[in-house]
Amino acid sequence: MKVLAIGASRNIGYFAALNLLRAGNTVVFQLRNISAFNDDIDMQPFLKSGQATLVKGDALVEDDVRNAWIEANADGIPVDTVLLSVGGTPKFTLSKGFIINPPNLCTTSLLNLLSVIPHDLPKQPQIVAVTSNGVTADSHKNIPCLAKGFYSLISVPHADKLGMEKVIHWSAGWSEDSWKDGEPEAHILPQGWEARLGGRAGWLKSIVVVRPAILTDGEEAAKYKAGEGIPGLWTVSRKDVAHFISNDVLRNWSKWEGKAVSVGY
Repeated sequence: MKVLAIGASRNIGYFAALNLLRAGNTVVFQLRNISAFNDDIDMQPFLKSGQATLVKGDALVEDDVRNAWIEANADGIPVDTVLLSVGGTPKFTLSKGFIINPPNLCTTSLLNLLSVIPHDLPKQPQIVAVTSNGVTADSHKNIPCLAKGFYSLISVPHADKLGMEKVIHWSAGWSEDSWKDGEPEAHILPQGWEARLGGRAGWLKSIVVVRPAILTDGEEAAKYKAGEGIPGLWTVSRKDVAHFISNDVLRNWSKWEGKAVSVGY
């Protein structure tokens, strides 16, 4: 399997990509800083063998994402899977809780990706997009009551993730009746964004949305729960989310395709 990984210089995307490389797959990384893995003893063997390759670019720049897509397919072997796990480093403020800069980082990255993937491909790539548990109204209902105070502190990053979810919901042609969250804020998802994606809902055929619970830096335990609408999830380690993506989602695609899946303990 050939994977294009965007936002995988660290955290979930990095750990998932490393798992995939160790399983014999090929990974093309789009990185803003292509020296990110220079001192990485785990990644270096795959770079030296050519199993992993790096393309310089910024997910916020559409031309850079287009170039990454072109480079990833340049050898004539089509990309099978795109892993989008873009995330910023949150900064805490007294007035807004945790914020990210820019506030539409994830939504813009997704729009750029979906804008450059040709809609008329004989076989579209599988797309795994990482958002967050509790972003939508339905998933927020399943959060433990005692955790909702923390979720109020991450409302700004979650507004960005909600933009992602709206774009996916429309692009995949999921039922309008199942969208209960209104329109994302205009600075997250500007009016007319649908035109960038061809103006036709339902064109996106193969996607899984992964919604982690509150993320931690714990070790991989592989004892998480995963499924649609699971109540009571508190936390989950980034390594376990990566394990779920590499060892379950991508190995059992038909089971998860077209679903928004919560994962946590």
